[in-house]
Amino acid sequence: MAARATEIIIINCSTRELTALALVSALKHGGLPVTIIDCESTDGSVDYLKALQKSLPFEMAHLPLDRHGATLDRVFRETTRDALLLLDSDAEILDPRLAPAMLDALRPGTYGSGFLHAGEWLPASHGGGLHKGWYSERMWIPCVMLDVAAVREALAAGVSFGQRVIGNEMPQWPWLSTLLRQRFRVPGLRGLALEGLRSSRREFGGETPHYVYRDTGADVHDCLVNRRGLAFANLGAAWWPTAVAHRHGVTRRQLRPWMRNAANVGASRAEAVERIAKIYGVTPPER
Repeated sequence: MAARATEIIIINCSTRELTALALVSALKHGGLPVTIIDCESTDGSVDYLKALQKSLPFEMAHLPLDRHGATLDRVFRETTRDALLLLDSDAEILDPRLAPAMLDALRPGTYGSGFLHAGEWLPASHGGGLHKGWYSERMWIPCVMLDVAAVREALAAGVSFGQRVIGNEMPQWPWLSTLLRQRFRVPGLRGLALEGLRSSRREFGGETPHYVYRDTGADVHDCLVNRRGLAFANLGAAWWPTAVAHRHGVTRRQLRPWMRNAANVGASRAEAVERIAKIYGVTPPER
């Protein structure tokens, strides 16, 4: 099979130290060209990354700050590459075998490779209590390799990387399902089970949830697997923890400090600076 034109994409939104850690891990373990896309950072990221460019080989690009899904839509529409390895700015590649394995697994009939985030019940803290909302199956977006042509098919069909929540009480009437889902935002109404509507709910993973959360990339995955008939090459849960480290949600918390489901920003940045120097032998720029 002919070699694919492939690169690693890291999107930076004011998390310069974490982005730098993702960068040095990609350069050491990825074996592919790397481009950092900065989205209107306000923490001095541009100067910080330009200082790193003096000693490290990577490209920089700039896009307006937007929702993550919308930015990914634009990246896939505009890229000239055949495949992209998306690496979150708060992720770190740990295993040099990972990128070659992902590329090798991206065969005809396969739209992407990496790790599969299986469908599961959302935790009670997400809203509504236990066994109320379902987390849709998707590719694990913090580190995934995707075929550009396949993703463009999904985008052309009107699908987006954007996240959304779908009501599932009466899915044949989306507006009513959306209205009924809003009760989980109201403390006094969350206990309304509406079990009489169970038979009208669609099944997800053999379950009939009240609502469904489609995280970033879930709609693209669903479109390409269930409508287009393509496969996702799952490299296996056993390898996942040792192949990639993920400091979950640092960008989200940086942009929205009130978010609770995220790693501590300060601690994550301090750890990143230490690892850049000690593990990768790179001197971080002065702040």
